[in-house]
Amino acid sequence: MKHSTPSQLRHWMTHFVIAIASLIAFSAQAAQVEATVSKNIVAVNEVFQLEISIDSNVNPDSLALSALDKDFTYGRPSVSSNSSYINGVVSRTTQWRLAVAAKAVGTFTIPAFRIGATESEPISIQVLKSANSQASANDPKIKLSSKLEKQSLYVGESTKLTVKILIAEQIDQAALVAPKAEGIDIIQLGDDKQAERILNGRRYIEITRQYQLTPQQAGNIVLSGAEFKTNLVRGSRGFGSTLSIPFSKQTDDITLNVKAKPSNYQGLWLPTTDLQLDQNWQPEITTSEFKVGEPITRIITLRIKHVAQSNMPNINIDYPRSVRVYDEKPVYGERDGYTSMMIKQVIIPRTAGELTLPPLKINWWDTNTNQQQTTTVDGITVKVLEGDNSNNVQLPVLDDSQVAPATQVEQPPAEVKIVKDAGMWPWLTAIMTSLWLLTLGMWFKARQRNPLSQSQDTATKAKPTIAQSDEAKIAQLIDAVNHEQTMQVQTLFKQLDRNAYQDDYLVQLEQAINQMMAAHYGQQPKEWDKQTLLSLLAAAKENKQSSANKQVLASLVPEKTQGKPNKR
Repeated sequence: MKHSTPSQLRHWMTHFVIAIASLIAFSAQAAQVEATVSKNIVAVNEVFQLEISIDSNVNPDSLALSALDKDFTYGRPSVSSNSSYINGVVSRTTQWRLAVAAKAVGTFTIPAFRIGATESEPISIQVLKSANSQASANDPKIKLSSKLEKQSLYVGESTKLTVKILIAEQIDQAALVAPKAEGIDIIQLGDDKQAERILNGRRYIEITRQYQLTPQQAGNIVLSGAEFKTNLVRGSRGFGSTLSIPFSKQTDDITLNVKAKPSNYQGLWLPTTDLQLDQNWQPEITTSEFKVGEPITRIITLRIKHVAQSNMPNINIDYPRSVRVYDEKPVYGERDGYTSMMIKQVIIPRTAGELTLPPLKINWWDTNTNQQQTTTVDGITVKVLEGDNSNNVQLPVLDDSQVAPATQVEQPPAEVKIVKDAGMWPWLTAIMTSLWLLTLGMWFKARQRNPLSQSQDTATKAKPTIAQSDEAKIAQLIDAVNHEQTMQVQTLFKQLDRNAYQDDYLVQLEQAINQMMAAHYGQQPKEWDKQTLLSLLAAAKENKQSSANKQVLASLVPEKTQGKPNKR
């Protein structure tokens, strides 16, 4: 067997390396980049297909498309890789397909795309204006309209603008920009409403949005229309991708004729087409007699059309000084173009006699007739009697900025009756007195035998505690203070067991509650810090144990030192 010499091996290795290098060079030379389009004469925003391929297996990220940004919009490319084996030859291909549309009219160039060492040829694209038939086919199926309820109005009067969008396109990232105008307050009313609508045989999605417009100055004011912005999702069969084309459309501008307040108008300026004022009483006024301290609730409801909540009036009624009035916070609502405000007033008579609760009058300007109107709800006159309790006295009349403190009622002297015939009562009284003295003597002897245990037991029995019902009331008081439910606070405070608390603590608690009532219902309401009252209520639960311990120690110490001489 003949063996190869080292020189022969080197010869064969050299030929092998040359062959491999030749194959690699041939493969690199064969990897060519090609770019083609489905059409090179198109209309503006007309979608066509761009296809880029290389006869090699490469990374899908090897293709950069940023060169298209200037003149074209395009979608996300669809990438595919294929391999085939034919007649002993292996071929591989990587292909990108994407949808493209031109942005403007003119002649534009799709630039060359470089992948590795090779690049494609540039392609010229001619972009034309669409013909009428083509334009109708390519125009986006989006319609935008607006309707103003009232174009001529007064300063401070509100009107409603309704914007509707009809969409029969696939869109992405849509937004509606509100109309704009100098000197007009514009707010959105509620949420958008969405429904389906068929127009000329085509199905649309209808979106409705409403705005409230309130001019703050007189004159002719131009309202810039609302603008709808979105991206149209476009593509074509076989393209393998879609693209987003920016789209925007605006409603027509509207000129508003805003009139100034008439110079002869009297009262708070309230321009509207309709104002409604109602009231009811609780309890219902079925009698003309009430008692001192018996609450009368007056509920007033005001409804004004085309007026923003911020322009609703403050209702102030001049009540007589013989009553205390507590106003709850107004409750607002919106319905059928009306803004409503409900006010609840609790009126408490403080003195007996005839009481007149005044009517309420509101002036407003009727924008339909251009005349001033006055709407009124009647007052009532009732007779206030003394309360059922014979010990009841008239409450003092205080300044409106104060809150009436609790009134200490003095008990009248007991009535003395003269009995002419005592009968058996003196004997019964003597027997009861003897039994009482006997019991007292027995208790005194038992106390002397065990003074320490007796003292401890007495102290334990005398230990003040919070009743379970009072603990619940204190928890309710804390909750009512946190929610600023002033009437509830006052009611719960009056229900507390006064015997379970120290006098100075009750005085502090009552002062804090009076400050709360004055801050909320005084003639000049002011800010109120609820932390002081909350701290006092928390001390009602925590302070009881420490107070009880002090009383136990105070009773024990004297007992242990009793009878010992004082050291000097």
